[in-house]
Amino acid sequence: MIQEPVYSTLRRTEFAELVDLFVGELPLRMSVIEQLMAAGDREGLCRAAHQLKGSAGGYGFGDLCLYAGRVEALCRDRRTTGDQLETAVDELSQQASRVRAK
Repeated sequence: MIQEPVYSTLRRTEFAELVDLFVGELPLRMSVIEQLMAAGDREGLCRAAHQLKGSAGGYGFGDLCLYAGRVEALCRDRRTTGDQLETAVDELSQQASRVRAK
C-alpha cells in the first residue's frame, strides 16, 4: 500500500523554516526512539515519545503527535507487553517516514 506524504499545517506560514528544521531532525529523533526500544529503556522511551508528541503537535503534525502519544501512554502502562510497545513504535516510525516539510 502506497502511503501519501504528510505535511505540516504550518508549512505555508512564517513558521515554515522551523517546520523544515523539525522535519530534518526527525530521523535522528526516531533513531533515538528505536534505540531506546531495542534497549528496553521504557523510561527513556516515554520521555522521547513525550518530547516528540509535543513538538510534532506544535509544528502542525497532528497525526504524528497522536502516534507519539500512543507510545508514551503504552510506556506508562505497566501492563503493556514488549510486543505491544514494539508495534506502537513501528507504527510511529511508519508515520514519521511520511512526514514532509514541503
